[in-house]
Amino acid sequence: MSIGKTGVPLVLGFIATAVITAVLYAAPAFGARHAVTGMAAGASVAYLGFILCFFLMPRPDEKGFSFFTSYLPGVVARYVVLIGTFCAVIFWLKMEALSVLLGAFAGMMAAAFVSLVKMRRPARKSPGA
Repeated sequence: MSIGKTGVPLVLGFIATAVITAVLYAAPAFGARHAVTGMAAGASVAYLGFILCFFLMPRPDEKGFSFFTSYLPGVVARYVVLIGTFCAVIFWLKMEALSVLLGAFAGMMAAAFVSLVKMRRPARKSPGA
């Protein structure tokens, strides 16, 4: 799959999770200190990390791959954005830290599962089969 076919649904999914988090944050029944709001925010942070990983990782078919010019800038950008977003959610928006961590953990596990399932290849048949 190309970046265009996959990138648009990824960004739309992140927008959806961010909107859900904003609605929960603004809802009087939930608010910033509610566990569900924190878990939704953590899942949004994990989704942002998945998107950054997708867009900033060098592709296997790229020519002239170098650790310092292809991989390292993307890693630095990912960590700066993710740590900044995580800190903003906890300290600026004053969400419950434990629920944000739980949501981020669940989101990262879901992203890892999706990535691993997508990387699966069917087994080759042996020549004698």
